[in-house]
Amino acid sequence: MSDFDFVESSVLGLAISPRHTAEVFALLSPEDFSSDLRPMAEAAYALFCEGKEVDAVTVSDHLESQGVVNASSLLMSIADNYGKATPEALKSHAEIIRERSLRRQLHRAILASGQILSTERPGAAQQRIMSEFEAIVTKQSDDSLWDMKRANTEFLQIMQRRNEAGGELIGLSTGFKHLDNRMNGMGEGDLIIVAGRPSMGKTTFALNIVEHNAVRAKVPCLVFSMEMSAPQLIEKMTASLGSISLGSIRRGTLTEEEWTNFSAASQLIKNAQLHIDDRGGLSVPQMRARAHEVKRKCGRVALIMVDYLQLMTANAENRTQEITKISGGLKALGKEFKCPVIALSQLNRSVESRADKRPMMSDLRESGAIEQDADAIIFPFREGYYENPDNPDPLTEIIFGKLRMGERGSEGLEFQGSYSRFKSLDGRPDFAGIRARKEAAEREAQQQSRKGRKGFAL
Repeated sequence: MSDFDFVESSVLGLAISPRHTAEVFALLSPEDFSSDLRPMAEAAYALFCEGKEVDAVTVSDHLESQGVVNASSLLMSIADNYGKATPEALKSHAEIIRERSLRRQLHRAILASGQILSTERPGAAQQRIMSEFEAIVTKQSDDSLWDMKRANTEFLQIMQRRNEAGGELIGLSTGFKHLDNRMNGMGEGDLIIVAGRPSMGKTTFALNIVEHNAVRAKVPCLVFSMEMSAPQLIEKMTASLGSISLGSIRRGTLTEEEWTNFSAASQLIKNAQLHIDDRGGLSVPQMRARAHEVKRKCGRVALIMVDYLQLMTANAENRTQEITKISGGLKALGKEFKCPVIALSQLNRSVESRADKRPMMSDLRESGAIEQDADAIIFPFREGYYENPDNPDPLTEIIFGKLRMGERGSEGLEFQGSYSRFKSLDGRPDFAGIRARKEAAEREAQQQSRKGRKGFAL
């Protein structure tokens, strides 16, 4: 037998050993085996699912009942000669078999693609071919059913990593210490919605997080920008990293010092672990394909940013169903690539008509699916923008409307609009106290106004 046959036979030998059948089929499906051994794997799996004993005799009997002849001799040979593979080596052997299975699937899809191209129009052919490969890419072993031994073992490993970290973050950092403390970092698979009305700074806030990870931490990040082009994003990043006024950059009127900062910022951006896709109207499958491309180049995708959710497309009967598909798809994307996904979202115009313009969960457009799927919902809110649009207070309230793995509340940042960035504050603003003082001042002003009107009437 070839080396490949030897590996498959070794694993199949464990599968027909009653003590290890469950371990084998937790890692592999019968379809992962090559055509020569697949019928035996299917028979073993069928017996296992029926709760029956799985060994060379029962598998042979099952095959013969289905009309397969001469199965017993090969099964006995596998059991005698290849059933001695150690359970410790099973995981690495299973990985080899899965890779070989994936190669066969890709080969079949390539052959099918040629047939599709020769018989269908280009547009329809593109969709069918993408579906063929998408089905392969997204096919994974079913790890969603956990017994308590496996779940507890995984949790203990997580706790060990937390203990070894000594209180440091396990997930990705936002670059803002107070936010990290509240969120406990951005975890693998987290869907983080950053929502706000125009001019609240949601794109700047999300891009600052990307900057921290792609430039400072040097981990691979992927941005889907459907509203701004890649050069526009680089312009904002250059202003932020170089402390250069956006106005100076856009006019091209940089001072000598600013040109020095510009060169330093450009070098940082050039070496950043950042990829930008600025196509419009992207769908989740298109994003998944692009993420796989980045993963092949960089080894992994550490962070995904989407600007913004309502500009995405999905096949659905109405907009509500479309948003439901998009929101669920983004959550699945994070779980598949084991990275946080930051998705920007618009708020309804109803915010503008209220006296208190602090955003609420119900202000999210098509909010039902978004609220359900999100692990965190963050509202950047600049009250000073409404009070004095020409010279707004830079204090920004970062409102956590939802935080699945932390405590809801607010944190404060300073908005430096000319540099397209947020900055951490030395202290933590008491937003409740600020609001209470403002409300008291408003009541006092109203009382004075009423007194003035009464005196005038007299």
